[in-house]
Amino acid sequence: MSRFAKIFAVSALAVLLTLTGCASFKMRGSFAPDRDVARAFERFEFRDDMNYYSSGSDAYPNALLGLKKEYTLESDLWKKVETAATLKDMVQGMQKKTGEMMLGLHGSRILDNEGNPIGIWYAILSAKGSVVMKDGKRVVVYTPDTDTYLRYDQGKPRDK
Repeated sequence: MSRFAKIFAVSALAVLLTLTGCASFKMRGSFAPDRDVARAFERFEFRDDMNYYSSGSDAYPNALLGLKKEYTLESDLWKKVETAATLKDMVQGMQKKTGEMMLGLHGSRILDNEGNPIGIWYAILSAKGSVVMKDGKRVVVYTPDTDTYLRYDQGKPRDK
């Protein structure tokens, strides 16, 4: 292969990767902090129009997710929360765990790639997730890191 052909091939690959990256970026959802969402979890609201999921421990999940029922969650990492009583127990477990560590819990609205609300999220502030929208109202919500609580020692983050 000539030097010109190699340069052309590398350039074409770079353009393709850039365009692919831009296309997938357009399908990214986002999180918008929302105090009303936190209050809803703290009141143990279990809405009929949402499916609820947890990530991590059943005693004190790393995050709780509520997703509107018209959307399908594509992930084996989230566990479905079947009852309001289970959701209440999980929220109370999170509150106990974060209280011991002097951390706060926060709520966020989950927005699709066009800014429309599709769900809710409840976790400590450093518990990050990401949202990818797929065709047919399918959604991938990535869970927070498994060390969400472990990296804190008496309320102070540990070095990674």
